[in-house]
Amino acid sequence: MSEKKIDTDLYSRQIGTFGMETMGKLIQMKVLISGLRGLGVETAKNLILAGPAAVILHDDAVCEMRDLGSNFYITENDVGKRTRAQACLEQLSQLNPYVAVSVHSGPITESLLSGLSVAVFSETSQADLVKWNEFCRSRSPAVGFIAVDAFGLASRVFVDFGDVFSCRDKDGEEPRSAIVAGVTQENPGTVHTHQDRRHGFQDGDWVVFREVQGMTQLNDGKPRQIKVTGPYSFTMDDTSSYSAYVSEGIVSQVKVPHSINFNSYSKSMVQPKHTGEEMHVPDLAKFGRSEQLHIAVQAVLAYREQHGQLPVVRDAAAATACVQLAKDLKEARRKDGADAIEEVEEDVVRKVAMLSRCMISPMAAFLGGVVAQEVVKFTGKYTPLHQLLYFDMFELYPPAEPTDCAPLGTRYDDMIGIHGAALQKALGNMKLFLVGAGALGCEFLKSFAMIGACCGDGGKVLVTDMDRIEISNLNRQFLFRQSDVGSSKSMAASRAAKVMNGALKVEATEIRVGPDTEDTFDDFFWDAQDCIVNALDNIQARLYVDSRCVWFGKPLLESGTLGTKANVQVILPGMTQSYGDSQDPPEESIPLCTLKHFPNAIEHTIEWAREAFATCFVEAPREANTFLTETEAYLKKLPSEGTGTSQLAKLNSIKKMLTQRDGNFSFCVEYAVLEFQDKFHDSIAQLLHTFPLDHVTSEGAKFWSGPKRAPSAIKFDASDPLHLEFVVSASNLYAASLGMPQNRDSAAIKAMASNVKVSSFKPKEMKIKVDDKDTTREGCDDDDAAVRKLSSEMAVLGQKLKDSKPLEAAEFEKDDDTNFHVAFIAATANLRARNYKIPEADFHKVKMTAGKIIPAIATTTAMVTGLVTAELLKIATLKARKVEDFKNGFVNLALPLWLLSEPLPPAKTNSKDHDPIIMGPVRAKPEGFTSWDKVLVNIGDATLKQFVDYMENEVGVEVMIMSAGNACLFNSYLPAHKKRLNDKVTEVWETVTKQKLSPKKSYLTLEVSASDPEDGIDVMIPTIKFQFRQPPPPPAPAPVVEASTEQSSGCCSAST
Repeated sequence: MSEKKIDTDLYSRQIGTFGMETMGKLIQMKVLISGLRGLGVETAKNLILAGPAAVILHDDAVCEMRDLGSNFYITENDVGKRTRAQACLEQLSQLNPYVAVSVHSGPITESLLSGLSVAVFSETSQADLVKWNEFCRSRSPAVGFIAVDAFGLASRVFVDFGDVFSCRDKDGEEPRSAIVAGVTQENPGTVHTHQDRRHGFQDGDWVVFREVQGMTQLNDGKPRQIKVTGPYSFTMDDTSSYSAYVSEGIVSQVKVPHSINFNSYSKSMVQPKHTGEEMHVPDLAKFGRSEQLHIAVQAVLAYREQHGQLPVVRDAAAATACVQLAKDLKEARRKDGADAIEEVEEDVVRKVAMLSRCMISPMAAFLGGVVAQEVVKFTGKYTPLHQLLYFDMFELYPPAEPTDCAPLGTRYDDMIGIHGAALQKALGNMKLFLVGAGALGCEFLKSFAMIGACCGDGGKVLVTDMDRIEISNLNRQFLFRQSDVGSSKSMAASRAAKVMNGALKVEATEIRVGPDTEDTFDDFFWDAQDCIVNALDNIQARLYVDSRCVWFGKPLLESGTLGTKANVQVILPGMTQSYGDSQDPPEESIPLCTLKHFPNAIEHTIEWAREAFATCFVEAPREANTFLTETEAYLKKLPSEGTGTSQLAKLNSIKKMLTQRDGNFSFCVEYAVLEFQDKFHDSIAQLLHTFPLDHVTSEGAKFWSGPKRAPSAIKFDASDPLHLEFVVSASNLYAASLGMPQNRDSAAIKAMASNVKVSSFKPKEMKIKVDDKDTTREGCDDDDAAVRKLSSEMAVLGQKLKDSKPLEAAEFEKDDDTNFHVAFIAATANLRARNYKIPEADFHKVKMTAGKIIPAIATTTAMVTGLVTAELLKIATLKARKVEDFKNGFVNLALPLWLLSEPLPPAKTNSKDHDPIIMGPVRAKPEGFTSWDKVLVNIGDATLKQFVDYMENEVGVEVMIMSAGNACLFNSYLPAHKKRLNDKVTEVWETVTKQKLSPKKSYLTLEVSASDPEDGIDVMIPTIKFQFRQPPPPPAPAPVVEASTEQSSGCCSAST
């Protein structure tokens, strides 16, 4: 298939992760998924969303009631009537119209496997796994083979892509580039890079050079492998015979394909480690666990081979038999000379055996994400699992065997088999707040429905999301369908989840969570919640929800994804850090001078183009509208805004727009050509006039060197496709601003553009900043006089046109490729890149960068929600838990890498003998308090003096400064503030903040800077909760406003 058949609207976020080359390979793949309990349907769902050509389902087992606890597409009507494959077919088919989904009934055959790209097997006998693995390996090219199984709280994944597999991109990261500052003539040669930015390379990376002067042998395009020696240096080939380095040069990372050798399934069961490799250790607290699980899983599978079935749930005798099988296997491996564990950990074997028949949603979701991503890796993108992953959630295993774990004939039987009916009931009565109903939110709602959370009489999940469904959401937000586009995310997701489990008590709202909605999400609301689950995509909202959880002492489950990467953070009251305790470093910003005059990377030109779009088609029409409505005030204010050069540009833009709005489209084409001339010819020619190519700095160094790339002006040529793209997009955007009909006839626009007369460039004496530290006032002094003259003309024009219809300002929309927004930015960015000899970018990269689109894929989302849901099950028994039971996590499926670890304790505030900020001692009161602690001041609606006296007499601190948020309520150092002492604290708050206290509000959140009244030493205390009145009684419980079970067209409608 060609790239033209890839739906870039649907797959835009996935393309941002995989790239177009991988998508081109993926849409040709044909995949078998055999076994459709929970992990099979999760794998199928994630893979179908990704978009292979075909997915074949295989599972001839008839649906059982317990299947409904992890397979979200099986209904009660399917139980005892349809096979799992048949029951899932309709819903899986509706996930992606570009994927042919079918069912294979009967035994697996060689002819079926022969036509596949990858085959995924679960719940398959050992004999069949060995047989089909050997067959897949014998094909040329090999058929990818994946075996995956879940045994309650333990699991294994096995991957085999043949004897030799070529991986063309090990990590999926964007290739990095650096500016060369020097190269030595030695063996090995040392390369030094410019110190404006770390090169970011790693040992073993391959790089190519271009534009090197002097040592031109490096410009041969040949990839060279490097060894990093520092953040600004690395070594490579022998350069002793090369010419001496003179100047310049760009070094860029390149992805060089490498071969990976895989062992067969039978060999890997005997020897799970490749030479020189260790098994994956997903949990840093469980070194050696993978080796133990390897033997335990083999023992349980051997039991199945002997008895024809897995051990019955919590069958102690069967578990003991499995322990003996594990010991026998270990001894046999030792005699055969294979690596063997020293001792079998019987407890591990028993836990695997006792629950081997159970399939729960958290494990299924985790495995479904991992396995579907491994299937995608068959395209050659990312490093495949090599070759075994063992993973357990044994923290969920009850410390004592529950007495109420017998099956009840319900969808929750597998859950009950693990933790008992009492805990299942507690789960059903949980009250959860889910913030966000996008990709993560959809997966969470599905998980809640599967595990029975909020499905009891006393339970409820409230989900809120302000957003509406867009086409690009359908690629990973699997509860939505085409017919839902434009609908509320929270409403549609809630309806779909309720179809999966009619007992789910779910309420949907579209109210934003923030300071302005605290009357809605009030104290009673937060106090009523058992846990908050974040499914957000922005830091500000995360920090706010985190602050609410800290204030009200509520558990918070935080997670996020970025392409193949994901993280999980468990936040427990008083036990762990909060989200706000540690934050990621801010994104690197591009220096203003780099953007304006000295770009050296495509990201710089894309950002410049994004600003050009805003200037020309957002700000310019708004400026014109302001001018029309307030001409006199606008012209009076203009001299104080920017330089004369920028003021002149504004006035000329307004004049042109207002005088051309009644013309024809040729005026728009003329505008576009003149903009081209200004942006890509005249401004560059002016820059080179100010700083000629041979210009040197005051220190005698070449000006155009290092990060400053010497540009060249571009002359407009209507026959150049990129030039024409700019004119077509710019002229149509200009027409839209003027309220004029657009013209999409490129040939006609080309003809008009060819007739536009362009004035020859005349240089000015301009002042230009050379870097962000330069205090030079940019612009041309002659422009000040021109502004004064033009202002007089504009005053007359404004009076004449004051009743004109306003112009239309564009609103940037990244997901509509027909609106010319991204088209303009792409053409502009690439033309500027051409000015500076920077490699140009394709349309999709520009779209992702300019639109600040976060790469996202269904596999990572499903995987991480499995981990989060496991933590939710622990929170259901939080009072009996230790912090060691919980797991934070970082995952990168591309590598692949899993790192689970115990959450960090909350940061403590301790006394210091010397604080570098205060320049003296600081005392903490109480010693070691954390962000979870607070001081309660419950003295009614007191005056400020009463509050200050209470703090001194009862808390032992003298209040120096008191604030609420950003508002300073009292400063003892300011005489004027002494007058406030007789006012009530609430009155001071209202006066300073200029807000009225809500009738629902019963307390204020205050911070104070204080000192010890005895010795004057500064004192730090927790946040203060000033209870100025007793809270009103909680409202009577309202009935749950459940989402309708009448499903939107095509979503979860089968067999309902």
